[in-house]
Parts: sequence; C-alpha cells; structure tokens
Amino acid sequence: MKRNLLQKVFIFSLSCMLILISAGFSTDNKSFADPDNEADTKRTLKVLYWDEEAFKRTYGDLFSKEYPNTDIQVVKVTDALDDIKLIEKHSPDLVMLDPYNYKQMAKENKLVDLDPLIKRDHYDTTTLYPSLLAELKRQGGGKLYGLSPKVGSYAIMYNVDLFKKYNVKLPKDGMTWEEIFKLASKFPTKGDKDSRIWGLSSNIDPMEISRTEGLIGIDPNTLKATANTTAWKKAYQLSIEANNSGVIPQGNLSTKNYYESSAFIMGRSAMAVSPISMLKDLKAANSGVKNYKPFTLGMAAGPADPKDRKSTGNINISNIFAIPASASNVDAAWDFIKYFHGDDYAKEYYKPSNSNNSIGDPLSRMIKEYSGYSVDAFYKLRPNLDLSITRNALYKKSYNVEGKFMEILSKQLKLVADKKKTLKQAVTAIQSQTQAAADKVKKAQKAKK
Repeated sequence: MKRNLLQKVFIFSLSCMLILISAGFSTDNKSFADPDNEADTKRTLKVLYWDEEAFKRTYGDLFSKEYPNTDIQVVKVTDALDDIKLIEKHSPDLVMLDPYNYKQMAKENKLVDLDPLIKRDHYDTTTLYPSLLAELKRQGGGKLYGLSPKVGSYAIMYNVDLFKKYNVKLPKDGMTWEEIFKLASKFPTKGDKDSRIWGLSSNIDPMEISRTEGLIGIDPNTLKATANTTAWKKAYQLSIEANNSGVIPQGNLSTKNYYESSAFIMGRSAMAVSPISMLKDLKAANSGVKNYKPFTLGMAAGPADPKDRKSTGNINISNIFAIPASASNVDAAWDFIKYFHGDDYAKEYYKPSNSNNSIGDPLSRMIKEYSGYSVDAFYKLRPNLDLSITRNALYKKSYNVEGKFMEILSKQLKLVADKKKTLKQAVTAIQSQTQAAADKVKKAQKAKK
C-alpha cells in the first residue's frame, strides 16, 4: 500500500516536472502556433515599409492571393530614426533589414531565430543559395535570423566564339579584377571603332575593385583615412592602366538603342562583368535587332576577392526579411518569408511575360537556368557582407563623408590620367584630403556631445 502511494506521488511529481520543462522550452507560444489552424484564421501582419502602394505592388498583392485571410497593415516609415528605433516604436511583425541592422539586431537578441520554424514546418532550404545562408548565419553570430529573397550578384560573361577565334584561354571561376584585365589585354586593341572588338566592356574603377576586395576609405570606428594602403594603391594603378589601355570601349557604340550601343551584346566584346539581366537583354537583342548575329555565351563566377578566391564583396543585399523578437504574429511573418523564398514566387518572378520585373538580381531560391542560359555562376562565390556593414556604419557617422572620399578620389585620378600629377602625388592628396573630411565629422561629433 505504501509502495503504491509512493509510485503515485512519484508519477504526479514527474508529470508536474515535465509540464514545467515544456513551459520553459516553449519560449514563445506565438512562434510555434499550429500553421494548419493559422491558415484558416483571420490575422494581421504588421510591416514597416517606406510606401504602402509600393509594398502592395512588390509584395502585398502576391502574398494576399496565397493568404487571403491575412490582413497586411503597412506602417509607412517617415520618421528620421534608424531601423532599430523604428522597430521599437512601431512593434511590427516583419522587417526588411540591411546587413548592418541585421547584424546589430542579431547581436542584441532582437530577432526571432528561424531554425526552429524551419524544422517545425520541414521547410526545404536545400535549394536556397547555400553560401548566402552561411553568411547570414555568420553575421547572426551562428544563428539564422533572416533570409534575403534577392542577391545582387554578378558573373563574368564571355563570348566563346571570340576566345576561340583569337586563341585565348577561357575565363575560369574565381578570377580577380586584375586577372580579368590581363585576360582582356590578350585581344587586339587596334582597328576601326565601328568594327573592332574589345577585350572587356566593363569599367574597372577603384570603387568596383574596393567592393570586390573589401576595401574601405575611412575606418568608421576611428575615422582614420585608409586610402593609401598597398591594396588601394594597386586598385588606383589598375584602374588607370585599364582605362588607358584601349582594352575597354570609351562610351557607347551607337545611339540607335540600348542593345546596339552595347559592345558585348553586339558580339564585339570578349567579356563583361554583368548582372543576370544581361541574359534577358541577349535574348531580346536576338529578336529585336535587325540582322543580329548571336554568339556562344559562357559564364564564370567572379570577380573574386584575391584574399579568398571563393568569396566576393561585390554583391548587394538590401532586404533581409526578419521577424522582431517583439512580434505579435510570428507565424504570419514566417509565412510571408517562406512565400517569397519559395518555388511559387520564383515561377512568378522569372516568368517571361513579367514585364514589370527587370530581373536585375537573381533570387536566392536557386534555379538552373534563365532565358535559356545556365545561371550557376551567380551562386558559386560566397557573398561577404563585411564591407557593406562597415560602409553602413560609416554612413551612420556621416551620410556624406564616403561620397566626399569618392569625389576626392575621382578628381585626383583624373589629374593622373591627364598627366598633371604622378600616382604617388595623387595618393598623398587622396589620403590627406580624405582625412581632412573625416576630421570635420569627428569635430562635429564632439560638438554634439
């Protein structure tokens, strides 16, 4: 009898303990609601966005077709506050963050970890850009706090026929800007401007190189100019050499239309560093330009960072979809994120008849081809968001100081191109004038304190 009583007490105690443990691990009931019941329930999704009509056109109308029971409430952002303060003020369910604010909010535990939701819904992430997922986890301190539907990436596109004609070795994955230029230099640089070919039809300027290689002109933490480093000097030198070489066309080929003005589209350039939209342009030129002569297209991943041939900073991610930790309707926000990273949205986005979409960026939901061309090259390199985050940190110190640096750089390099200064003199001027601009920012910050 006593033994049976002890067993009952033990079972009751164990049951209570399990209930308490379950309650402890269920950190947020709203995050783990039953998705099947949610789909048939009226709910509201509160979103921060700069314009309600623009949101509807880009996202809202498509999502509402799939989830008609979800009422989307767009809070138009007009406050001159940063993203984190806006989120605290308006308490949205869904936010679209730049890499800087994504990293900051992740560090402060202000975002919902998506991994439990991914596991709960058995959400397939295998066809999402794997290197982007890895980078978002890295910036999130090891956790995935957001997904970005579009990735502004580039590829080295090349005219296989011209490479064969001039017996030049084909481009390969992971080439740097310097290697691209050296390869382009193997093509003829002479001939009539109306018939000659070029090795490369993409500008090589220091800012393009800096984006790829992660170079910053001003350290946002110390406000010290860093424009005279070895890497920057090499970027200046390469830019000047490339633009004086005759390898790159100066200006457009024609004023007739966009297609006929492009050396690469018209088959008169061996290479171009281009976004995915070039594929649509090539297909359109084939039917839209009289007597157009198509060519065999090849693509390689690049330009790459010489410090890591498998990565690049030459990438743009402006919207990382994330759910604030304070969100009232996590499941509605998660449904929104899933939809815009899913197959149904990808089919809509890449639809040939989608005239409202220029397809400037590939989706992170990977596809095998677009406009009849393989797009593997756009997904091979790991996107490095460090420079984007650093530049945004600098922007928060002063919204125009980097613009001032670019202005100084452009002016000084033109003096070198015009043979009015040596590169050494120009580098000295770039460094000193950039530091003077940064010192003004530092002085203004001190005056505010």
